[in-house]
Amino acid sequence: MQRPLNTITLSFLLFSGAACTQDNKPLQIRDEVVGIVGSETVTYMRYNTEEQPCITLQLESAGVAKTLCHYTDQQGNTVDVTTDVAAVDYLSPKFTADVFEVTLDLISYYLDCRIPLTETTIGEPVCTFKDMD
Repeated sequence: MQRPLNTITLSFLLFSGAACTQDNKPLQIRDEVVGIVGSETVTYMRYNTEEQPCITLQLESAGVAKTLCHYTDQQGNTVDVTTDVAAVDYLSPKFTADVFEVTLDLISYYLDCRIPLTETTIGEPVCTFKDMD
């Protein structure tokens, strides 16, 4: 009886290892926009939103990166794109002066978001709820 149990355990370990290898592959960037804040290069990265619904902003020289998954509207309601919505799309990403602007399409409504930036910090998103037209 000892032998079959060892075979089952070994099979389970091999199968688990293969699954972990697949999950650890790096995400491919689907959309990338580069901007300048002061003398700092800032990069916006969006991935396949079915695999990674959050976006990333990165300050190149400062070595600062922030993954953004939580967005709060003007009434204080927070949306976590990893758990609170069925799907998300990021529309019209752009840098203006010291702000990154993007519109979140959350299927039934939009959030127009502004993320303040300095040469060393990435702020929290400040969003405005907008009905679909």
